[in-house]
Amino acid sequence: MGNFTSRAEARRVAVEDPGDVSALAGGSWPPYNRAEMMKIPVALRRIAALGVSAGTMPEQILSPRFLLWRLRELVKLFNERAARHKSETSWSLTLPNNKTVRFPLDDPSAVVFKQMAGEFSPYYEKGLADYLIAHLEPGDVFVDVGANVGYVSAIAASTGAVVFAVEIQRELISQIEAMATMNEFDLVRPLHMGMSSGSGLSSMWRTGINFGAGLEGETVRALQDEPRSIADDFVPMMALDDVFVGEAMRPKIVKIDVEGHEIDVLAGARRLIEERKTTFIVEYHAHLIPLFDRSADDLTASFGTDGWIWSQLMDDGLVRISGMDDVQPDERDPNPKLVFEPV
Repeated sequence: MGNFTSRAEARRVAVEDPGDVSALAGGSWPPYNRAEMMKIPVALRRIAALGVSAGTMPEQILSPRFLLWRLRELVKLFNERAARHKSETSWSLTLPNNKTVRFPLDDPSAVVFKQMAGEFSPYYEKGLADYLIAHLEPGDVFVDVGANVGYVSAIAASTGAVVFAVEIQRELISQIEAMATMNEFDLVRPLHMGMSSGSGLSSMWRTGINFGAGLEGETVRALQDEPRSIADDFVPMMALDDVFVGEAMRPKIVKIDVEGHEIDVLAGARRLIEERKTTFIVEYHAHLIPLFDRSADDLTASFGTDGWIWSQLMDDGLVRISGMDDVQPDERDPNPKLVFEPV
């Protein structure tokens, strides 16, 4: 809006020159949360008090009338989502940051997940939850590759981070949206897609549980070039490097849990890895990686020891490792979580 490179710059100019309508409008839009959204009418009244009408404002400035219309439509959207995703049954969890998050229970997948999570105390994937809460701040970008019903996405969202919840199972997208609506996590952005080494369409099983292992790996093309098959579905695939481009979109943390497909996801993040500004949390599925003709060495080859700290994430924190031989068995987590932090 205007000639400002960021909303922060517009706000600074608005403080220095309260009569700058361009800065006043640019510092108010877009809102980052509901509290900011409710303050926009105040900014519009200030603009009106300056005697600036929609017809006299510069073309590059959003008019007060247009901003007010956008605001009304935004409120309407939130209300419609609340009505659409209203759930009679749910379960809740209090996190170590004292935030309570709710999850819907109106889908069989959500019920199964809740039963599994209930076997852990004080909560499922405690080490991961503690790590995200300690390292994410409001405005950080978190990418949840393999979001499932949105459990980890909810934990990340509780910190105020922007969450991209990537999930290949179409049926689970509505569960993620419902979770976000119930908790007013307006910065959770569900994406029905998969991540891989490149972009294209991959086929996946329609029957049973659609593991990431059901996807084509390196070539990112249909397992069978047969779109007429009713036994298979198709899902768009993208590389992390192709999606998260630019400083503002660079993830602070990427979590990868894709049932054996993790090495191909990392292959699509070469630029992010080379930039060494993103932490990767990888759930390692030793029994599924061979399905993609991969090995543990392929996983560690994605990260050199120069410039990276390797650790295993346990319930009580990080344990430094120098290679896959150092990974400790964990009866509470058969698929170890490996953390690669840039120095």
